[in-house]
Amino acid sequence: MAETVPPVSDSLASNTTKFTFEEQATASVALYSMSIFCIIVGGIRSAKYVAKIVKKNKLIEGSITMKEAKKFPLSASMVLFGLYLFFKPSDQRFNWVASVAQKLQVPQEYVDKINATIISYTANSTEPTKPLYEKILNKIPANIQEQIVVPEFVQGYFHWVAERIPHIGKDEVMILLTFLICFEGLTALATLVKPLISGLLRIIPGLGFNAPYLLSLKKGTKEMDEGDIEDASKKDTEYLFKVEIDRHDIFALIFCSPVLISHLTQRHWITNNLIGIAFSILGIERLHLASFRAGALLLAGLFIYDIFWVFGTDVMTSVAKGIDAPILLQFPQDIYQVGPWEAVKHSMLGLGDIVIPGIFIALLRRFDQRVVQTTAEAKNPNKKGRYYFAVTIVAYALGLLITMAVMHHFKAAQPALLYLVPCCLLIPLLLSAIRGETSALWNYDEGKYVDNEENRKKVDPSKKNN
Repeated sequence: MAETVPPVSDSLASNTTKFTFEEQATASVALYSMSIFCIIVGGIRSAKYVAKIVKKNKLIEGSITMKEAKKFPLSASMVLFGLYLFFKPSDQRFNWVASVAQKLQVPQEYVDKINATIISYTANSTEPTKPLYEKILNKIPANIQEQIVVPEFVQGYFHWVAERIPHIGKDEVMILLTFLICFEGLTALATLVKPLISGLLRIIPGLGFNAPYLLSLKKGTKEMDEGDIEDASKKDTEYLFKVEIDRHDIFALIFCSPVLISHLTQRHWITNNLIGIAFSILGIERLHLASFRAGALLLAGLFIYDIFWVFGTDVMTSVAKGIDAPILLQFPQDIYQVGPWEAVKHSMLGLGDIVIPGIFIALLRRFDQRVVQTTAEAKNPNKKGRYYFAVTIVAYALGLLITMAVMHHFKAAQPALLYLVPCCLLIPLLLSAIRGETSALWNYDEGKYVDNEENRKKVDPSKKNN
């Protein structure tokens, strides 16, 4: 999802004289370099990852086909707006609904009902929280309530539970969400450093052996006796959860855990960027676009999505500021004034503005390397070299440069995909027209390697009759 965040902090937008051109340029170049680095590394790793899967005759999980590309902007909008409402105080949520109702020229009687709801909700929100049994009773008609007698020990039990269950509000949910995001970032970082860890461990006697582990949860698709599921055939079982790790994965997680602990306790921009870069590279590698047309549709949909939520509302920027988690890259504007450790005023770039164009550019890398070949290409020994990956990286760099230039000129948040999508989509199409490969590029499809029901039947013939 394209989390477009203003590449400048609020303080910069309100008081640009506080930072010199050198400070602003340093922050922009740093973000610029980090984003391009993520796309180059992620694209190269993506081609290797998909080629490895194809060679093993396996199916690729997490693919974005035409079907998913059509739904992605809508589902992303629903998630984004849900987070926006979550961060809004209760009374402001109702006020927002009332203001929208007035803009849409909703009849006044309905606007009055909304306002009455606001007044009622605000008044009730100051009352002490009632025990659960009282809330249940309040929903029962009065004539029936008179016939219900709640024993004192039941009332006492509910009071006892209410006093000991901690209050779960927005702050507690944000702590949990931040931890989950950071932990996923830790696993991404550990995956990237694992080759280095493996190389070091193989030097140490006794630690080089890399034993694999499979953590799984499997269920039967038909009724069977206890103990039979272990030896049941594939057609009679399916996995609900399956994760494969090895000893070197565990060592890599331990090695990277100080980054997680440090970020959870300090929230420093360096640990934020380590996690964010790992997220971006692994996201570009593992999020698989199934075809060029799916990628074009996805970019077109998110192009509109980004413009609407940034220019049309304050939703995008509010959510980005509300989530205190590594969902963006940061670089301090005041690094020359206070140093890297005390800096607090940051330029920012959302990870979505790296990953979304990145998975499309990774698809072009696979097109260059002919990971999936047509019959004509397979028979032609004198294949022309392709350079769509390199050219589109330059196009992305140009789009990001335009984004930052416009942002610095208007001193306001910009939807980065407004500038990135035309550059990343139109320039490779123009190159294909020049080279006479428009049809080959537009019809490039890796759909036969997508993990879906149709392809599973081709890989496992036993499933054809199920």
